[in-house]
Amino acid sequence: MTFPSPLIGILGGMGPQAGLDLAEKLMGLTRTSRDQDHLPFILFSLPEMVSDRTAFLLGEQPVNPAGAIADQFEQMASAGCTLAVMACNTAHAGPIFDVAMGLLKERGVKLRILHMVSETVAYIAGHWPGIRRVGILGTQGTYKTRLYDQALESAGLEALVPEAGIRERVHEAIYSTAYGIKARPGGISEEAGERIGGAIRHLLDRGAEAIILGCTELPLAVTEKQVDGIPVLDPAVIIAEKLIRETCPEKLLKPA
Repeated sequence: MTFPSPLIGILGGMGPQAGLDLAEKLMGLTRTSRDQDHLPFILFSLPEMVSDRTAFLLGEQPVNPAGAIADQFEQMASAGCTLAVMACNTAHAGPIFDVAMGLLKERGVKLRILHMVSETVAYIAGHWPGIRRVGILGTQGTYKTRLYDQALESAGLEALVPEAGIRERVHEAIYSTAYGIKARPGGISEEAGERIGGAIRHLLDRGAEAIILGCTELPLAVTEKQVDGIPVLDPAVIIAEKLIRETCPEKLLKPA
């Protein structure tokens, strides 16, 4: 079987709902009038193969998920994918992403992989050149590695990180087995929604001029594109738009 080119690869499963959400956003941003107008993509969702990214970054488990990530990207390339993304912000941290890219280079795998964090920061700089103070919501692994902090600072922007207690509340809103987003893919619990909403308010009170939902699960709980006139940015939307621009730009619908 011959697959179309260009063919997009989406590495999901981290978590599964976030990967599906990115695929849906890719379709929702594509100008179509029939099935055949949609962009071709392959969604890999093999959650049992990829160890938890945050647990690795926090030193709570020894297995680097970079190996499994590289394996799946290699399989994508073998299937004919030419452009790929990961539907997980935390997996872009250097100790994971850089190792995975190194493995692919060693194996001679030819696959262009977009970097969600870099694309998000570039989007802010390009669309809101007047913004300087950017709030970050994410996992504890994202905060520990200063994933978004470093990218924002390199672009001349100031990164605003919540206070420690707020960071923990957001982390629990994602990971709690009782009420967290990962544990309830069919719907967001009231507790998780309140914790995330409180964290957004905390960043606004500290002077954030934009807020990044820097964990791919967070946009499942936050549908607002603005709060008090301040943009709330979903990296999955940004990377989906980038995929369309890179493969078939005339099909791009601007987000509503």
